[in-house]
Amino acid sequence: MTRDGEQSRLLALERQIAAAEATLLELQAAILEARSERGLVAAADARLENERLQVENQLATREVVSANAALQVAVKASQTDSLTGLKNREVLWDRLGHDMALARRHGHRLIIYFLDIDGFKRVNDQLGHAVGDLLLQHAAAVLQTTVRGSDTVCRIGGDEFVVLVAAARREDATQVADKMARALAEPCLLAGHPMSISASIGYSVFPDDGDSPGVLVHMADEAMYRIKRAASRLHPPQPLLSRQQIS
Repeated sequence: MTRDGEQSRLLALERQIAAAEATLLELQAAILEARSERGLVAAADARLENERLQVENQLATREVVSANAALQVAVKASQTDSLTGLKNREVLWDRLGHDMALARRHGHRLIIYFLDIDGFKRVNDQLGHAVGDLLLQHAAAVLQTTVRGSDTVCRIGGDEFVVLVAAARREDATQVADKMARALAEPCLLAGHPMSISASIGYSVFPDDGDSPGVLVHMADEAMYRIKRAASRLHPPQPLLSRQQIS
């Protein structure tokens, strides 16, 4: 290699060394910056921000869970009678439509019972509303234990209940009504007062008596009042009757 060639090669190497040294100086400066107070503060700030974001995420998650729980409670409250825990009037129509659809699909019958407790006003007047509330709660518990879990028991107001029961035959309607009446008539003690609940029970049957929820409930209601009126003509009203009137 000529002298000129060696000098060119030497200059090229010197330029490469100078560039490498400059890069090294930049890296050293960056390391010093990171280790400096300003760098440590930036790192600490980043950690604090990360912790803050984690806390906010946990709080947001808790709020979502709490809001969902509150929503579920509100939905349940809107569908439940506060005194007895039964489904209320608003739910009745949804359940009735649902149960009618099942009865239609499976080819069986649905019995709609309308039930009224005899002498309930006199219980409130003579023994007080607190005892009347206990009577309603007791009646609700008895009705629930008398029918199957797949059947529906609703309190629609006052001392009136509607019970939806799936059945194979129309003849089953009277048997179930008698079963409910006998269960309600079992002696009980409410706030120290011995009682035997009497109920007037009317019913209609889907699809025999109609295909409209409103019509079927109205027919059951009318049947119940016919029984109650007939019984009142035959027997003077008593505070708590032990006789069951069934239709």
